[in-house]
Amino acid sequence: MPRSTARHIPRLIALAAIVACAGCGPFGYLKKVASEATRAVAEAEAAGAEEYAPYEYWGAVTYLEQAKVLMGYSEYERSFDFGERAKDLAKEAKLKAQRVKKGGSVVQDEDIAAPTDMVDQEGKPVDTLEEAQSGGDADADADADADGEGEVEGKASGKLEIGGGE
Repeated sequence: MPRSTARHIPRLIALAAIVACAGCGPFGYLKKVASEATRAVAEAEAAGAEEYAPYEYWGAVTYLEQAKVLMGYSEYERSFDFGERAKDLAKEAKLKAQRVKKGGSVVQDEDIAAPTDMVDQEGKPVDTLEEAQSGGDADADADADADGEGEVEGKASGKLEIGGGE
């Protein structure tokens, strides 16, 4: 082997080791958490997400903090995952805040009553509080009727003492 080639072998080995280690360590963290997720949370805050989308905003903040904590413990993969979650939730918070600011309503599931919806005990929509109360009482009376056969007889006797008698 020529002498000039032998001198380059240690350099080539060092270069190969650096390239192999490029996928390890804090590189994913630095990109996802330190820049993208942090920027997304800041954009959500600037859009007013703390007021208009508090669940999503504070979820993103919490995920970002957890990503930073995990990075401190060299848990790079888990830190990267939490950073990704923070970024996604922050984007959702920003979009929701913008939609609510523009007067758009929050998307609601049709099967779930919102806190502003009035429903009776069975979940049927009502217009007034009286309807909800009267409907509930009438239903309770109807439910009180028993079907079936049987009699109940008995006698209860005993002595009631208050104060833990003897």
